[in-house]
Amino acid sequence: MPLSVALTGASGFIGGVLAARLRENGYQVRALLRSKTHQPDLEAIGVEVIHGTLGHLKNVKNLVHSCDVVIHCAGAIRGRRQEDFYEANVAAIAHLSQACRTLRPPPKFILISSLAAREPSLSTYAWSKREGELTLIREAGDLSWVIFRPPAVYGPKDQSLRPLFQLMQWGIGIQLSPQISRFSLIHVEDFAGAIMAWITKGKPSGHLFEVDDGFPGGYTWDEVFNSSQQPVRFRVSIPQLALRMAALFNEKSSALLGYPPLLTKGKVAELQHTNWVCDTRETFQLLDWHPQISLKTGLRQLLTSDSL
Repeated sequence: MPLSVALTGASGFIGGVLAARLRENGYQVRALLRSKTHQPDLEAIGVEVIHGTLGHLKNVKNLVHSCDVVIHCAGAIRGRRQEDFYEANVAAIAHLSQACRTLRPPPKFILISSLAAREPSLSTYAWSKREGELTLIREAGDLSWVIFRPPAVYGPKDQSLRPLFQLMQWGIGIQLSPQISRFSLIHVEDFAGAIMAWITKGKPSGHLFEVDDGFPGGYTWDEVFNSSQQPVRFRVSIPQLALRMAALFNEKSSALLGYPPLLTKGKVAELQHTNWVCDTRETFQLLDWHPQISLKTGLRQLLTSDSL
């Protein structure tokens, strides 16, 4: 009988790829959705959809019952205050852990965190991701669990990095952090592959894995721009002061208009941090997994698909 996987965040960028990869490998997938917008696409690939939110324990129990694996991929990325991130990034993990511990046998638990959790003092988002990790460690009990910390993830349906990569195709490079910055990247299909590797092996448990595309020492902006098929002839370095002023304006506007902001003072602090390089030595060794998609290959595939 095929393994059954409960998945949160299936309507998102990473979660959608995970759902497709799981189905391609013969797993039964059950997804929790707040709205019906993405339901037809998920049902088209054979995903069972149930409606509800992670804030209600009944919905969480309906999601995880009789499952072999639970993947928490949902998360809040917009907001100013801790409470904007708390429900999805912290409280939901406690609810899922509690529900999983009542099952026999208990399912394996995979938490998709973020490399930002390594620096929780930078922003409320980073704090919430680290607090979510600590919540799982504290609440896991006898669960077999693992935490994945990806860096910036890119791919065909990404809405964050794709605009920057598209500008590179037009010969324009936008630099968002200091020249000395180094940062890791990973293609979404490779990230899904790392998660599949742990599901397949089921061990080791109780580990926190940083995972990237294997480029040694992370990228500089020069190395990213040089990965473009088109020469980057016009380069713009956004001043830190300009980012801070934009963040301040965005925060004030969001408070007046009632929307959760993406660009905040905390996000600027994340961008200005100069070391977002993953340590993948343990990941590659213990998972016996290695990434397959280089940045040059990933950009070529991404920009080719954009032009179709």
